[in-house]
Amino acid sequence: MRYQFIDRERELNILEKEYRSKGTRLIIVYGRRRIGKTFLLNKFASNKKHLFYIAIESSKNIIYRDISNKISTLLGKPIGLLEDIEQVLELLTREFKDRFLIVLDEFQYIVEADPETPSRLQRFIDLNPNTNLVIVLSGSAVSFFEKQLLGYKSPLFGRRTASIQLKPLRFLDTWRFYEKYSALEALKAYAAFGPTPAYARYVNDDLDVFSNILDNILRPGSYLYDEALNFMRQEFREPSTYVAIINGVVDGYTRPVELANIARITSKTITKYIEVLEKLFIIERVYSLGRKRGNVQIEVIDPYFYFWFKYVKPYMNQLESGDEERVLEIVEKTYNEYLAHIVETLVRRELLLDAISLNLIKAETGKVGKWWYKGEEIDVVITSKNMCLFAEVKWSDMSKQEALREARILEAKASRTGLQKSVNKYAVVARRIEDIKKPVEEKQQYVLVDLLKLLETLKHKHTMS
Repeated sequence: MRYQFIDRERELNILEKEYRSKGTRLIIVYGRRRIGKTFLLNKFASNKKHLFYIAIESSKNIIYRDISNKISTLLGKPIGLLEDIEQVLELLTREFKDRFLIVLDEFQYIVEADPETPSRLQRFIDLNPNTNLVIVLSGSAVSFFEKQLLGYKSPLFGRRTASIQLKPLRFLDTWRFYEKYSALEALKAYAAFGPTPAYARYVNDDLDVFSNILDNILRPGSYLYDEALNFMRQEFREPSTYVAIINGVVDGYTRPVELANIARITSKTITKYIEVLEKLFIIERVYSLGRKRGNVQIEVIDPYFYFWFKYVKPYMNQLESGDEERVLEIVEKTYNEYLAHIVETLVRRELLLDAISLNLIKAETGKVGKWWYKGEEIDVVITSKNMCLFAEVKWSDMSKQEALREARILEAKASRTGLQKSVNKYAVVARRIEDIKKPVEEKQQYVLVDLLKLLETLKHKHTMS
């Protein structure tokens, strides 16, 4: 298992800038469980005078007793029992004349134990705008942070000096956890372990991908075997409803009304559940561009959850009976088809945009989605003011002539979308394309993309940047 500080430079720079700024600073850092908040904050605090407290579900007395003990140890003298957040901050202001950092991780538990905490914190900040304190409130309860700390009804509204929502890693950064892998092997690993640092670090790139899947996901007792279910139980008050929704999407039911029926909730209520899962970056609403706003499909965008609901949940009886090898055979036989879906989503959400930003594809970024109508579908549409890029993703090896033929078919299909602009390009993204030496070859309006070559090029440029 590999512990690395990966792709959090931007967030670390924000924290460092706040630390260097004058006066009392209030920073809010939040994101779903296992996303790397505590790892980031430990890195930030490592070379500073600081108090780092990770709260647990407990009473107010126990929480402030623990904080008091930590401060007493830090100062090397008894300080008595501090009773609330104001007393804590006032003491730290008196005792430390230079910059001092206080990190309160899983802050939602402190507020749960003492609901007056946000109001007390507001009063301290309003009365003491020029202290030496940098206060970081962190936690994994996304809805709590967005409503009770960042929402306009919160006592702390307008008091924060910075806020960071930590998101899952992008594919190119996730690849750094198993950098020995080729582009193909990295895709296979990503398709099972996903973009969460706490999950990706379990991949041992001295072993093949399927050995990693067997050891770390399919084997009962391994960390990721029941992590998806544990995540749901910790994150949601109604885990069974969210499980039903994700399960439905994985089974191919992508319309909200279908998912409402599966979860046995109303079609009006389903929107609330979808929004919660979107904020956690587990699912995403994908729109058919150029069609009515209600024309939407739901996709699971976190590969770990997709893998778990496809290959772990349905086979739990066999896995619990010690039949992991048999289930692994099922994974191996169907993985190419499964991988095709993961790759299509990845190309739409990240890889084409990466290629455009590096000028590997000469196109403009803009609104991204898909297009479908009466049985016809285009995998990726990127439309801007003057240009539209249409793309089909083919998880197969093709000749150059086959790819050009697919591009012409795509062009004909695109003519029926009503989305064409003054400049239009038609891209075919295939696993490999024979007879093209570069990762991207453009011929007039047609763009041919060898995906595995593109990934190696993107990795090299990303490493050099």
